[in-house]
Amino acid sequence: MFKDNTVFVIGAGASQEFGFPIGSGLTQTIKKNCNFVLDAGRLSEGEKPIFRHYEKIYGYDDRTKIDQFNERLQACWQIRDGIESADSIDEYIFRYSDNPLIAEVGKLQIAYAISIAEWESKLANDKGFSETNIENAHDTWIWSFSRALITGIRANEVEKIGDNITMICFNYDRCIEHYLEHFLVRSFHGMSIKEAREIVKNIRIIHPYGTLGDLGEFPFGTMPRFALMTENLITWSETIREPDIIEQLRTAIEDAERIVFMGFAFASQNMELLDTKPVEVNFNGPRVYATGFGLPKENEESLRRNINGLYSHGAPVDELQKIHFQYGAKCKEFFDIHRLNLVQ
Repeated sequence: MFKDNTVFVIGAGASQEFGFPIGSGLTQTIKKNCNFVLDAGRLSEGEKPIFRHYEKIYGYDDRTKIDQFNERLQACWQIRDGIESADSIDEYIFRYSDNPLIAEVGKLQIAYAISIAEWESKLANDKGFSETNIENAHDTWIWSFSRALITGIRANEVEKIGDNITMICFNYDRCIEHYLEHFLVRSFHGMSIKEAREIVKNIRIIHPYGTLGDLGEFPFGTMPRFALMTENLITWSETIREPDIIEQLRTAIEDAERIVFMGFAFASQNMELLDTKPVEVNFNGPRVYATGFGLPKENEESLRRNINGLYSHGAPVDELQKIHFQYGAKCKEFFDIHRLNLVQ
């Protein structure tokens, strides 16, 4: 099991190992999916499921509804033309926080893209992943993480699994929860998927931007129900107005003895959510470990100070030295290197 009060901060790079797009990949997917081409008012090019969703709601008979249909197409075209100027779809939605249509259409596009990514990932049932076959993910960090999670846990005390950690996952997908359910069924003889789901639900896994939804209601990879999944997503602008979410995030950072950033890009809006707004210097801050794949080493001093600023008003040199970046390592390699630093 992990050492007490370890906080894992999970970014898009962690899901890339399961086959999910990150950064520019997701941006390009959404840009393509927003490219609707009409011929005499009918779709001739573009993602049919999204278009059919709006077509079903608004139809072509009522002038007012047709105008609402067109407004949503216009919002899609706006995202298509402008999304490459933002680091992510989340950033683009934030840019137009005063335009609810951009948030509505953006969420629909996110739900569609991520649900397809789940369906196509190595954790999907169609790829052979199941309670009896979890080998698909043996080359990812979640395999090593899960083994560490249950190390030292007796079969008659499974309710303790994960009770001393917090996971802050900025991703919309449910890869962590989905994998852990199947891993526990595989690892503890006689455990049902229902029992495993309850154990996983008791682990503190916080999704600041929501997810595609509860796995019981929306099974992993169920793309046809993407429109309903949008109700479970939260934009950055909405998150900062949710005091309960903010308190959970900042309490986790305040109490942490170790913070582990995996596949995290340190985007300013995400760092803002984690910022405890400290008013004093913390001379006993947590040890911090972070993947550094794709990060220029020249930015290390700034990144260290930004991380330290989450829990300390000021950056003592000794505290900055407790922040370690593993450059060139993706999440699987990173976790294997630092396993002994994290496990009791």
